[in-house]
Amino acid sequence: MITITLSPKLLSEIEPLAIETHQSIDAIVNAAVMEYLRLMQKRKLREQRAKQYAELAAMWHELVEDIADEKWLSVENESLYKFEKRLAK
Repeated sequence: MITITLSPKLLSEIEPLAIETHQSIDAIVNAAVMEYLRLMQKRKLREQRAKQYAELAAMWHELVEDIADEKWLSVENESLYKFEKRLAK
């Protein structure tokens, strides 16, 4: 068990909420901490996604060149070309 001290100002804001919602102060604080941890995890994932998008954007010029030269997905391009030729007949 850990004891946490809340400032008098914060406690004065939580007490009416506890009365209104029929919850204990412990329950309200636990819910708030859980929400904080969830938001921190979400922020971490958002930062990770932004980093990955930046890495992908840095590769864009190389990918564009490969697509323009039809080096990218060559097997798929060949299959599509053959399929289109059959459709044209």
